[in-house]
Amino acid sequence: MNIAVFDLETNGLQGSSVLSASSIVFDDEGVVLDVFNRFYLPLEPHNSYVTRIHGLTPGRLLALREHIEAPSHFIEDWPDLLNFWAALDVEGVVVHNLSFDTSFLPEIAQSAFLWWCSMKGLTAYCAIPKRFGGVNGPFKWPKLEEAVDVVCDGPNALAPSKATGEAENQVKNGVLHVSLFDCFGLYRVVSRIAKHRGDLLRFAPFITPFRPPKTRDGQASTRQAGPNGKTAPSRDRFIEDALAYECKLRSLIARSGSPDRVPLSG
Repeated sequence: MNIAVFDLETNGLQGSSVLSASSIVFDDEGVVLDVFNRFYLPLEPHNSYVTRIHGLTPGRLLALREHIEAPSHFIEDWPDLLNFWAALDVEGVVVHNLSFDTSFLPEIAQSAFLWWCSMKGLTAYCAIPKRFGGVNGPFKWPKLEEAVDVVCDGPNALAPSKATGEAENQVKNGVLHVSLFDCFGLYRVVSRIAKHRGDLLRFAPFITPFRPPKTRDGQASTRQAGPNGKTAPSRDRFIEDALAYECKLRSLIARSGSPDRVPLSG
């Protein structure tokens, strides 16, 4: 069974633009088959508040986009993501906050695959008590880092498969809060769950209302203060770390002996 994990970084809440989209596809032995990792420009003004969280400034986005060939906006590129999953015979897609991330995909895209929300699906397994109690049971929805701690790193962690253990040794932990790093954390969790607690992986159809980004003129917002009012690519340590992290992940694909394919994930 081939599984995809999927994560986005966005320019705000539902109805904003996607700034990065990442997916790792692996088999039931934890062997990484391919990686999708792309960066996009926002259609609305850049949200400086969320930028403080993920670090994807306008200049960094432009620098990261120099290394890929993809449309400027995710709203134009989601069919390539679906083709990436279809080419790898993905049977189920895992997202940690399913209703949020899938709202950035048109309903026709959502209906093409089966989904599992690891945030809700692992609530009872992680068993993190709610601080103030409340409805819907005694446990809180785990954050991704909490799920990683319980399933992968805590005292009751599940043992990785050989392939997952090798991947963890090769890639190590990243320091960036970008979609590819979160995808690798989710891969660590889901590959263990697939190996030890496959009964929890209940893939099913899921549809949530699509909320496309809105802009007055349909043009990306790339303006900022500067001599010419335009944003220039910003090449710094953040860019170096992001590219190096992706390179480590892609080295797993070559070592896994996966067959050559038309590169959809560049």
